[in-house]
Amino acid sequence: MDTKLITDITKWLKTTDLAEFCYQQDHNCIEIKTREALPDPVRFTCHLTAVTAPALGFYHAAAKGKNLILKEGQTVKAGQSLGWVESSAKKHNITAPVAGTLRVISAEEGKPVEYGQPLFFIEP
Repeated sequence: MDTKLITDITKWLKTTDLAEFCYQQDHNCIEIKTREALPDPVRFTCHLTAVTAPALGFYHAAAKGKNLILKEGQTVKAGQSLGWVESSAKKHNITAPVAGTLRVISAEEGKPVEYGQPLFFIEP
């Protein structure tokens, strides 16, 4: 399809109140939509608090020989330990920023995590 034709159609469309336009010629088709033709973006609110990895490394729920069992639906206190991330022989503690109910656990014992990756979601 000729770019001049596309340019002309686009200019013409701006002078109208049309929100979308479809032009077909032979086996070519051009469809143009203005912003007004696009659906409104979906908006939602989330009341969960994300607990993210403080560093790049490996997630551990508890030190060797200790047992920290975290379960979805469990109540946690603000400041409660949720494990730690080991990176370059340094331990970065992970604590609950708010008190509430542990709704989602995405951290897995011994698995690598990235800085800022959500590990837990708490419902205050």
